[in-house]
Amino acid sequence: MTPRGPRGPLLTAAVAAAVLGAVAIRFHAFLLGSVAYFRDTGYFFFPLRDVTRRLLLSGEPPVWNDWMSSGRAFAANPNAAVFWPLGPLVVAVGPTFLNLLNASAAVLAVFAALRLIGLTRSAAAAGSCVFLFSGVFQGLFSLFTALSSVAPLPLAIVLAISLEPRDGRKALAPLAGAALAFGLSVLGGEPVVTLVGGSGIALLLAVRAASDLSRGDRAAAAGRIAFGAAIALLGAGLAAVQILPAAGELARSARGQTMRPEEGALFFSVRPSRLLTLLEPRLTGDPFAEDRDGYWGAGTFDAGNPYYYDLALGLVPLGLAAVSARDRRGRAALLLTAMGALLSFGRYLPGYAGAAALAPVFRYPEKWWLLATLGLAGASAVGADLLVRDGAARRPALGDLRRSAAVLAGLLGLLAVLAATAPGLLRSMLWALRLGDGNAPADRVAPLLLPLLASGALAMGFVALLSSWAEKGRLHPAVLAAAIGLVFLADAARRTAGSCPAGPPDLYVRTTPDLEAVRAEISRGRFYDDGADDPAVAVRRATEAGGFDPLRPTTGVVFGIRYAFENDIDRMTPAPSVAAAASLARLPWGPDKVEILRSGNVAVVRTSSPGPDPAGVRELLRSGEDRIVAIDPTRPEFFAGERAVQVVERRSSRQRLMVAPGRDAVLRIARTYDPNWRVTVDGRPGRLRREGAFTVLDLPAGEAVVEMRYRNRWILLGAAISALSLASILVLLAIGRRVA
Repeated sequence: MTPRGPRGPLLTAAVAAAVLGAVAIRFHAFLLGSVAYFRDTGYFFFPLRDVTRRLLLSGEPPVWNDWMSSGRAFAANPNAAVFWPLGPLVVAVGPTFLNLLNASAAVLAVFAALRLIGLTRSAAAAGSCVFLFSGVFQGLFSLFTALSSVAPLPLAIVLAISLEPRDGRKALAPLAGAALAFGLSVLGGEPVVTLVGGSGIALLLAVRAASDLSRGDRAAAAGRIAFGAAIALLGAGLAAVQILPAAGELARSARGQTMRPEEGALFFSVRPSRLLTLLEPRLTGDPFAEDRDGYWGAGTFDAGNPYYYDLALGLVPLGLAAVSARDRRGRAALLLTAMGALLSFGRYLPGYAGAAALAPVFRYPEKWWLLATLGLAGASAVGADLLVRDGAARRPALGDLRRSAAVLAGLLGLLAVLAATAPGLLRSMLWALRLGDGNAPADRVAPLLLPLLASGALAMGFVALLSSWAEKGRLHPAVLAAAIGLVFLADAARRTAGSCPAGPPDLYVRTTPDLEAVRAEISRGRFYDDGADDPAVAVRRATEAGGFDPLRPTTGVVFGIRYAFENDIDRMTPAPSVAAAASLARLPWGPDKVEILRSGNVAVVRTSSPGPDPAGVRELLRSGEDRIVAIDPTRPEFFAGERAVQVVERRSSRQRLMVAPGRDAVLRIARTYDPNWRVTVDGRPGRLRREGAFTVLDLPAGEAVVEMRYRNRWILLGAAISALSLASILVLLAIGRRVA
């Protein structure tokens, strides 16, 4: 029985606190002072958060990033997530703890969404933990913006599909809530994740509208479609401060101009046979193995590694998801799962590449597995709810769990028998299904899998037995729930161990001889990492540095290093800059390359070239196969030929220069060209123009005072639209709550 009165909210808060406790246990290393660095975190997302922190602490608006790619737009780049509401907290808590807050918000949102569809507190907590310990969630923690964008989505989905057109004004409150959550997801910084969630909302609304039409209720069907459009419109309006400037950057960027569909549509597609890893993630080997034979599935992935190392949620959630099919809420969750799983197949689906060329949401199809994960987490929570509730539905639900657990135990048991008695046959099966590739021997594959498959079979056999006892009345449902909860947690601890490696507390402050050599010269100009575009070189450098290379673009930003010519992984840098970086990377070390670097205000370089060095290059340090060299002299960042340039004020998004008297000249600025920079010369508007990847300004004769400011009008217009949309959402919410 659900408690009434003040105890209800208190109990809900207590269960929510327990869910947060699970988050704390899962990521306890970070709470104890360790820092995030794994995968994209260390060389992209952590530096971006650090730039935000640095700019806010200096009192500057975080609109321009002066540390990466010879300077580039910052707030306009969604991956910077400048407008994410939790973002400013990075000043107080730092990037790692900010990510923990994002993780907590995502898990609590799942809990709240499951409560909104009427599940018990215990079932909602179970679904939240399934999501927390899912393989996808471990990947999200290393992707920062994907995690913040997914956080509001469960609420957006549930509120959207709960709308009833016949409720009149009463429906305005969930409409406003869904729009608010959808807009916040956009501000999280990963638009494709938001579009994936929006696609799930559209699917469920379409199914409900079709159901209305089948009953002859055309008004209700039209109302659902109208509600869906209103959610999209208000949500997009709320996020206009991010959408408008990002659209402008995308139009100029390498992603928008030169990224071929196959670079996304054909990469990170889930091979359909990989669904078998839902039974046991290590069917493709151990992604953290020290050699290729230990990760025998690596060669089967489009990019040599999957987007998510692990698609699984555990065996118990699969059994509970099967139970949920008896409930309409469970069927809706399973529909989301089916949609996400199907679209995650990507290039294995006919016509998918063409769809990806038209809509960016179809790029990197493995991201669709996020929708499948949310669906399975919801379905497992519905299944758990059916098991713990009183009523006629419990006995059939117990029978469903018994049967699904027995099937899972049988499948795993069969594989375990093969691992024990016919390891060669097991290996052949995995390779035939394209779950393995390369020369890993059967006597390496079978010993790794045997204990995992056997323990999984025994665990699900145990669940089937307990379900049978509960079905016959020999075991109290609460005891069954506690037992399968322990089975789930034991499996979750095994699956997630080591999936989010934590770095030592001093990782982003410790120094190395290479780093010190670069920092000693960086005041004269920028840094260029020669060879960073070569994967083999990057892997070798990381290995030599113990797994964390502090000079890798753009990791060194955290250490105060300003980079030139480097290309970031999201390719939001303007296309000419990316092309210039690619052209420069192809040049061999020599006078031509050094001259280009010198003109780009590069003062120090890491290179694996043994030399000889061109004139003006001096070696600072040898480190393994690399050398740190200085270019002396290098052209100043602001260069007007014979006319001296004095930098009176220099901030990230504002500079003031005094140019000495002389004849007409061209001021060359070693900074990425961006049309949103405004300039005045002696108080009169000037015109900055592009010269290659950089910026130039024509100067009149005589002394000149040059002032430059970054002013993106799309941010200002977007902010006005966002404010208006937020006001509209709050009004709708107030009206809906008053009527309710």
